[in-house]
Amino acid sequence: MLPVLSTPLALLGFAALPALAAIYYLHTRSRLHPVSSLLLWTDARVAPDGGRQVDRPRLPLVFWLELLVLALLALAAAGVHVPATTGAGPLIVVLDDSFSMRAGAPESPRKRAAEALLDDLHRVPRSSVRFVLAGDRPQILGEAVSHTSEIEHLLEGWTCQTATARLDSAVALALEFGGESARVLVLTDHAPEAPLKEGRVRWWALGSAAPNWAFVNASRTAGPRGDRLLIEVANLAPEARSTTLRIEEVQPARELRRSELKVGAGETQRLVLELPEATGTVRAIVDDSELDIDNSASLLAAARKSVTYEVRLADKELRSAFERALKATGTAVPTNLRPQLVLVDGAVVAPDVEDSWAVRVLREPEAEAFTGPFVLDRAHPLTDGLSLTGVVWGAGKGPLSGSPVVMAGNVPLLTDTESATGRHEVQLRLRPDLSTLTQSPAWPALVWNLVHWRASFQPGLQRANVRLGEEAVWTLNTSPGSIEVTKPGGERSTVPVYARRAAIRAERPGVYSLRGGTESADFAANALNRDESDLTKCVTGRWGDELNETTLRNDYRDVTAWFVLVALAIATLHVRLLARKPATGANP
Repeated sequence: MLPVLSTPLALLGFAALPALAAIYYLHTRSRLHPVSSLLLWTDARVAPDGGRQVDRPRLPLVFWLELLVLALLALAAAGVHVPATTGAGPLIVVLDDSFSMRAGAPESPRKRAAEALLDDLHRVPRSSVRFVLAGDRPQILGEAVSHTSEIEHLLEGWTCQTATARLDSAVALALEFGGESARVLVLTDHAPEAPLKEGRVRWWALGSAAPNWAFVNASRTAGPRGDRLLIEVANLAPEARSTTLRIEEVQPARELRRSELKVGAGETQRLVLELPEATGTVRAIVDDSELDIDNSASLLAAARKSVTYEVRLADKELRSAFERALKATGTAVPTNLRPQLVLVDGAVVAPDVEDSWAVRVLREPEAEAFTGPFVLDRAHPLTDGLSLTGVVWGAGKGPLSGSPVVMAGNVPLLTDTESATGRHEVQLRLRPDLSTLTQSPAWPALVWNLVHWRASFQPGLQRANVRLGEEAVWTLNTSPGSIEVTKPGGERSTVPVYARRAAIRAERPGVYSLRGGTESADFAANALNRDESDLTKCVTGRWGDELNETTLRNDYRDVTAWFVLVALAIATLHVRLLARKPATGANP
């Protein structure tokens, strides 16, 4: 750790040193002056005529004192700061943990960033170093360390497998966690979105732009005759390119389809494939590219969950509308024995069955046709993808119990009430003679959401295939307290179970195995993030001041005063020498 200068331009003051030397050299140089006699001179010396010997300039002591004073004043003006005896202050390193940092392995941005960090710590040792992983949610990586071996050990936990990196949140956590004395260093593969404010944050990007093939969408849904596979492949490059897409079954190993894709620059190509019944886990693969984590996608067989229902509506028009929409879902099955969904009129008492949810339809005599604006609770499962644009909804205007899900202004049209046992009762006020809802695309979407919502509470996984960073929700028949999760790579952990439900976050791509008591399940997580797979915006560069006011205050000690004091002492000695110097000659 070397001394630094707060005002390096002041070093231009060293230009005065050769000027002072020139003055003394010109002042002491001998010249030949013809005179008539030397009798009146007090110090008559004969100048050498020349020869082989070279005479060095004879400079007085005061010259060297003046030279030293000028040099000390120039250094004082430059603001010399020496490293503090306690070493540099603490450093908090924010690590971009997204999977784009793995591009171009083995010379990946992650490797280059680790090497740059270790070089910097070797040059500027720190009193302590802490790490913050910037993923979907920022988290502290290990404890504070100071030795190189400890730092290298902690960096092994930097795996770069998350779907995205929330660097702003991670930097905010680091600044709050580190306090005023800590400095923050961000290691990533792209430039900051906004200019960095002057302060304690440095930003190092160690990426490089490159073309990439990537899966940006992959899903598998259950159908009446086998599963339906949807694949989207993106060409994340500035020019059109071709690649080979292979779809194969894992067990038994066999190729299901091979396609040659030619995709324009930045475009996406979609492929839909109907899989035969009893097809096991399917894997889609494209040719190797710059980033291998998004070159494949594993899709497990979708669980077929059926929901039993019973319609007890007196109104024939409403009854027919519900039956058509329920049949169109493909997963709703009519029954008269312990139905999971019961549709009843407003005044009818719903059956008191443990697993039965009630949908109460209110056909009020005093009603009004509402054309909007409609207010939807987008956090509720019944409004997923629901659009009421252009819909006329006829309903009453009185109060309605339950939490509003759909409202026309301040009039509740659809509400939901959850009991202490977890059962739900949905109240739907609807006058079909004043409405266009049952003839609009919003009607089958609303009924589909109702069936899908009810099916999510049945035992089993809500989805067998999720995106990296999402949560897989597993509903069990019993409540064992916790389940065992085997992650891709063999690492095991436990997840608590609440109300027979366990939520497992997919932190890395691959297949997860779940076990709780006698029950088991599997789900797959795939890296499907177009923004993260796009490597064309990756750069190499550094932002943020290496030295600023905070750094100089915390990591260095200002020694300007010492240079000034020494210069004053030498100047005092210079004045005394001049005062004591005797006269060496007289004017002619």
